[in-house]
Amino acid sequence: MTDIGPYSALVAHYEACLARHGDTCKGVDWPDAEGAATRYRVMAEAVRERDPIDLLDFGCGAGHFLDYLRQTDRKVHYRGLDLSARFVDLCRRKYPGVAFDCLDVMQDGASVPEADYIIMNGVFTERCGIAYETMFDAMTGLLAKMFPHARKGMAFNLMSKHVDWEREDLFHVPYDRIGRFIVSQLSRHHLIRADYGLYEYTVYVYKAAE
Repeated sequence: MTDIGPYSALVAHYEACLARHGDTCKGVDWPDAEGAATRYRVMAEAVRERDPIDLLDFGCGAGHFLDYLRQTDRKVHYRGLDLSARFVDLCRRKYPGVAFDCLDVMQDGASVPEADYIIMNGVFTERCGIAYETMFDAMTGLLAKMFPHARKGMAFNLMSKHVDWEREDLFHVPYDRIGRFIVSQLSRHHLIRADYGLYEYTVYVYKAAE
């Protein structure tokens, strides 16, 4: 594995989940299939158009979001991207003809794909021993890098601070802190969703008002 900074710990964690649980929801460290399906629905609802769109699944894991999209009537041209060569190899075997890239977008000179929408599901929900501020800086740096490559919008999820207790291995971020970053660095056109019953929330960030 190349040096990918703080994300090395996350990649190692998810690859260990895949080795332990195989190509399942637990293999990408979602606790159950029902919750995973809810997240895929919420991510898909970031797309405001019914017309065909290009979508980049950033941190695609085992490609389960593509499975979800194929069960809907959405007209999506899908592309997957992940830091883990193991997950990308798995996806290429499962989905022949679909583009999957193994890429560190933060490297100098990286050829970052563009899309109408960039979906980051589960990319920032865990921190696996990474110091909180290191994780926050890595997250905001990545969001700032990727948002210009989204022609219409971007979606990502974070663990909520409004929980019975917080877990040290998860990344709980206050609404107001992520909101300040989004407004100052990305766009005033955003929506924070915490209406789907999980101990997290999803942020939609758009280039323009609907």
